Amino acid sequence: MKRSQISKLMAVVALGALATGLATGWLLAQAAQVGPNRALFWPGVAGILALLTIALLIFHRFVRAFVWDVRRLVDAGRMMLTVHPEHRVQPGGHPDVQELAALLNQFAERFEELQKERAEAIRQARADVEQERAMLATLLAELTEGVLVCNLDGQILLYNRSARRLLDGSPNGAAQPFVGLGRSVFGIIDRNAIVHALEQVHYLHQRHNPEERTMMTSFITAAANGRLLRTRLAPFMGPDGNLRGYILALQDVSEGIERSLRRDALLQTLTERQRASLGAIRAAIEAMASFPDMSPAQRHRFQQVILEEAQMLSEQIDEMMRAHASDLRAQWMLEEIAAPDLLWSMQRRLSDRLGIEVNPGTVDDTLRLKVDNYTLVQGISHLAHTLVQEFGVRTLTLSLVSVEHFAAIDIEWPCSGVNRERWQRWEESTSVTNRQDSVITLREVAERHGGEVWFQMRPSGERAYFRLLLPRATEPAPTAAPSSTPFQAPAVESRPEYYDFDLFHQPGQHPELDQRPLRSLVYTVLDVETTGLTPGLDEIVSIGALRIVNGRLLRQEIFEQLVDPRRPIPAAATAIHGITDAMVKGQPTIDVVLPRLHQFVEDTVLVGHNLAFDLRMFKEKEAESGVCFVNPVLDTLLLSAVIHPEEERHGIEDIAGRMGVQVLGRHTALGDAILTGEIFLRMIPLLEERGIYTLQQARAAAEQTYFARLRY
Repeated sequence: MKRSQISKLMAVVALGALATGLATGWLLAQAAQVGPNRALFWPGVAGILALLTIALLIFHRFVRAFVWDVRRLVDAGRMMLTVHPEHRVQPGGHPDVQELAALLNQFAERFEELQKERAEAIRQARADVEQERAMLATLLAELTEGVLVCNLDGQILLYNRSARRLLDGSPNGAAQPFVGLGRSVFGIIDRNAIVHALEQVHYLHQRHNPEERTMMTSFITAAANGRLLRTRLAPFMGPDGNLRGYILALQDVSEGIERSLRRDALLQTLTERQRASLGAIRAAIEAMASFPDMSPAQRHRFQQVILEEAQMLSEQIDEMMRAHASDLRAQWMLEEIAAPDLLWSMQRRLSDRLGIEVNPGTVDDTLRLKVDNYTLVQGISHLAHTLVQEFGVRTLTLSLVSVEHFAAIDIEWPCSGVNRERWQRWEESTSVTNRQDSVITLREVAERHGGEVWFQMRPSGERAYFRLLLPRATEPAPTAAPSSTPFQAPAVESRPEYYDFDLFHQPGQHPELDQRPLRSLVYTVLDVETTGLTPGLDEIVSIGALRIVNGRLLRQEIFEQLVDPRRPIPAAATAIHGITDAMVKGQPTIDVVLPRLHQFVEDTVLVGHNLAFDLRMFKEKEAESGVCFVNPVLDTLLLSAVIHPEEERHGIEDIAGRMGVQVLGRHTALGDAILTGEIFLRMIPLLEERGIYTLQQARAAAEQTYFARLRY
């Protein structure tokens, strides 16, 4: 029985008792008026009222002890049994109830111990499997090829970072399908190409030839973002030997094809030009050989033709090599590396290979660079080798520091009486052999990285150094400055609850999802931060969302975007979420962001806390953005009222406290979305305890609570 129902019952009992007492008193007073001893009846009336009061107090104590407190124990036991084993009941009320609460806590402690023992046994049993999974995950993450694992329906079961980098985004900035678990690969890669490859694999599989059943088929196709991909498809079988899905290995060949086309064009142009020049040279030589007695003036003219054509050939070859050199340099692999790691690799090579004493100079430990580590270290090693062979230098000092937006590598050594011009010539003459066995100069190494190199001497003239200036790796977007003390959110008015905004009967719903179990659905948890709490007047400044697939929060599949509200952000709002006018300057506007979000949440169930507010904000921007969110919705605010009807507080912090979820990152869109997602996952077993297993049942229960909370 709910607390509200119990309160109504007690109110009815109290009114009934009061009415009965008043009626009894009135009858006794009437009887006393006709009797000779009416003064004796008033004490009787008072006695009856006293007895009724005592009975009411006893009834109240009984209800509190054996209805409210027992109900509290039931809910606490369900909480400990499902999502929060560390939860304990605070004994109170009737002694019998206190004893029952203590016994329940003892059971909870034993249950928690058993769970820990079971978890430890499972952990030990799965140690080898987890190690293999970690090795596989590391291997996939480090592969330069993109890898997708899909089932026969085309749903993505696994992917690595390279695949996401290859398939996400668009050259023209238009929205493209997202790579994510549970999403369809057919929206990203040409469906016809995959179907054709699967038909080949299926045909080989049906032939029952063990050697051919594991055969890999290859094809080149276009991705949705415009890249050309060399794709290798390999099937994988289930335990029953039947085809269960396939693995796609992806490699971007767009740049390679373009380079090949440019190379072919260069070769064709060079061939045509050389044919004419060689023809002229051959004709001149044949003429000179056929007429050995020609006059000196005529011979000089033929020799001049040969010289000019030879010079032209040389210039054409140089021009072709310069044009082709940019393609050779484009094949270098740039990798992000921390400054201490790069310095360590240089020190190790110089010490082990050349026997040079390397002294560490100033190093910025926070600095990160994006370089071709192999070629860079080769260049510096060649420079050090020349110093050793020609000038007998045995000691070097290496420094790596930030200089404005660049990273400066300084190679310094002691010197005296050295000709500055001789050192400076090294910028052009120092040669490095790269991975393709091509010879390039140290200056070209710097230019390939978008930097510079130069020689310089200290003012004292006793030390000289080469400075190699390289760009730093892309820095992450600025965030709020960290604080040494825990963040204390200022007191803020709660979001308004828009009960007039219909969460349950929007057009475009998906009835086919209604009978699906809650545990099998794919969810998108979202939250927004705004300039205020009034839709239609205030604007969105940040949106955060992430997906739930197979009961797991996919923290790597997130949508996080600041939004330019095209109006100043009030100081009161900034004090809550920390977003300033400077942070949103230059960010996309809501008409650009919402279509991308709409694509991110496609074919999922939306989850949020007081989600009516977020959807009301989206509704206000339908005409501007051109998108309408009609996904099925589950609101943790309403689900909390379903799970804990006796509780009066259903704020997100209150729910998190009851369910043992740590509150972090509050009042940031993505932080609130993560917190809401963790709460929702703990709600699912509690809903199942109440017989709510499917989306339809959860929506119906939430809808009943929704209407129960209406304010008229």
